[in-house]
Amino acid sequence: MHLLHGHTFQVGLDWARKDTVIVLPKQTVTVIFDADNPGQWLAHCHNAYHAERGMMALFSYIK
Repeated sequence: MHLLHGHTFQVGLDWARKDTVIVLPKQTVTVIFDADNPGQWLAHCHNAYHAERGMMALFSYIK
């Protein structure tokens, strides 16, 4: 998944900053990020087949 365009995030307690993460079927991933770039941001699967079938979401926030 490409999460939160316009942001980087941390997965769990790993301090590495990322902008994509592998999410296996029927699994979840918890990310930590700084909400320092308000607006509307897309989260989506990089697999075109999945994205075409709706595996994407809009994430919005304001200051």
